[in-house]
Amino acid sequence: MDDDVVITRADQIRLYLDTLRARMEPAQFRALGELLKSSLPLLTSTHDSITIDIPDEDERHVTPEVKDEFLAVLGILSTGSMDHHIVDLGNGASAMVHAEAAADPGRLQELRTWADERRRQLTRSEASQS
Repeated sequence: MDDDVVITRADQIRLYLDTLRARMEPAQFRALGELLKSSLPLLTSTHDSITIDIPDEDERHVTPEVKDEFLAVLGILSTGSMDHHIVDLGNGASAMVHAEAAADPGRLQELRTWADERRRQLTRSEASQS
């Protein structure tokens, strides 16, 4: 391979999505596309979170695999790297981390502890708003 060739983030995402299109069920790939399209405001938002709305007919196709691939695409977009892993943080939460973090049990435990604390904070906040 020519060392002078620069692969852009767009090229990386296009390649990754082409690979996903070939191996995912069409309905799941469509749902992934809806997630990606709906998440674009996240890139310019100053908020901690946004609501992602997808059509009802696609909602049932948002499987854990689709969610993980969504994180992977956002990871490529945000880092310009394809060297990351999706890790389970517990209670249905996943995160995209670099390979070094994925291989570090201590770092993974820190992330899981952080995710647990964040869930507790959100639960307390929701309870106080009720």
